[in-house]
Amino acid sequence: MANTIRTFFATTRPTTLQATTLPALRRSGSTPASTMLPKKAFKTGSTAPEPPAPGVLRLISSRFCPYAHRTRLVLAAKGIDYETVNVCLKDRPEWFFAINPLAKVPTLQHDGKVVYESLVCNEYLDRVFPGRKLLPEEPLEKARIGMLQAIWDAKTQPNFMKVNMSKGEEQLKAFVALKEGLTLFENHLVTSGTPFFGGDQPGFLDYSIWPWFELRDLLLVNDVVKLQEVEFPKLFAWLSAMYDRPEVKTVAFDLDVFAKYVATAIAGNPDSDIGLGDSD
Repeated sequence: MANTIRTFFATTRPTTLQATTLPALRRSGSTPASTMLPKKAFKTGSTAPEPPAPGVLRLISSRFCPYAHRTRLVLAAKGIDYETVNVCLKDRPEWFFAINPLAKVPTLQHDGKVVYESLVCNEYLDRVFPGRKLLPEEPLEKARIGMLQAIWDAKTQPNFMKVNMSKGEEQLKAFVALKEGLTLFENHLVTSGTPFFGGDQPGFLDYSIWPWFELRDLLLVNDVVKLQEVEFPKLFAWLSAMYDRPEVKTVAFDLDVFAKYVATAIAGNPDSDIGLGDSD
């Protein structure tokens, strides 16, 4: 599994195309948008899709990318209707480089504008679209979120991967570093007295870090490196509260399918369409 996850992240570069309108949870929390287009990804050599229609928000994504998952979560949380074009992560379509020179997901197309990088996409969505604001307006509170994000990027998320990709003493050292990072998040929840990093409801940071927690049973597969509730009671309460959120349920990974995808990646032929039927 360690090599599997490593292969998956090494190939998390878009390539193939297809259009899908994923359900976006409406602000009312009732029925999500349900217009569905084909879900399968196109590979290198595919014909570029027509640009999105005026007023239509398009997400260029990949079904198994945690960075794209960040943006799917924000779209669902804010109740934004959108369409999805999925790309294969191994063989990037040539047309994608003309849209985003990095050819990375997520990428947004919106009324002739292009926005890419997951945190940039999420801030754009929060600023441009109506609905619950996910980033605080107060400068110090916004800075607090940014500092926690920096800790996540530098100390926490990389060690999720190191724990999975290493063995023996190296793995244990990475696990200690991971727990050191998570302790800062645990302490924040203790100090804030709120169930989420965004307060009484999830905010920008909650959705930013959630994909790795959602995948933790695939990343932290050894009993020696499993997180224990007794060490992180507030984080485990946060996990439970996040799982109960309708927007999280709406776009949740199917972990069984995800594991099958990772298995194809470790075999050297990642199947971006695994789990889909002929009609998808």
